[in-house]
Amino acid sequence: MNNNIQEKILKILKSAPSSVQMEELADRLGLTRHTVAKYLEVLKAEGKIQYTKVGRTKLWKEISTSAIIRILKTEDIEDLVQIQERIERARDTKITKRMEYLKESVTYQLEHSDPLMNLGAEIDGKLVAFVLAEVRFWEFGHEEKTGWINWMGVDPEFQGKGIGRKLGANLFEYFGRKKVSSVRTLVDWYDGQILLFFKALDFEMLDTIVLGKELEKE
Repeated sequence: MNNNIQEKILKILKSAPSSVQMEELADRLGLTRHTVAKYLEVLKAEGKIQYTKVGRTKLWKEISTSAIIRILKTEDIEDLVQIQERIERARDTKITKRMEYLKESVTYQLEHSDPLMNLGAEIDGKLVAFVLAEVRFWEFGHEEKTGWINWMGVDPEFQGKGIGRKLGANLFEYFGRKKVSSVRTLVDWYDGQILLFFKALDFEMLDTIVLGKELEKE
């Protein structure tokens, strides 16, 4: 398979305002419909594209463009926690009581914070990713408004398909409207996968040091 052709197909689908028929792809690529059909099936098997059927016609879309970004509701909490549990299992992390703490924290955030900072990505009616954020003022002497990403997760089945980027873009756009000058989050040093993700969103290491103190349990 020619990777260059795959990239061209993805580029066409991503930039298209609506779904694209195979015949249109063949015309734009200068390839036969049979050849394009083979590439489409490979990309579909890799989870990068999907189609919907209208009569006998298949209309193709790139996965991230299929994701609908919407405001999270309290009815989404169970689905959100299940996404995080799948993430933990995929990373061989023990599912502990902290899932209950996550549920409590998410519930509080959804009930008390700005709805437009709590976003989910939905594909075919299924929640597949989420981000919860807030704006903080005068944090440790910093006078500017600072946006904080508190939680973010993408279902392992949909990772690497641009959905996290799409969520981030929507959140950053809203932060901009709120006159936020910088966005921050916390990541563990050893969590290379998460570090790479945020680096892809143009996050950089800052000169701020995080300090912590463990309190004795009673």
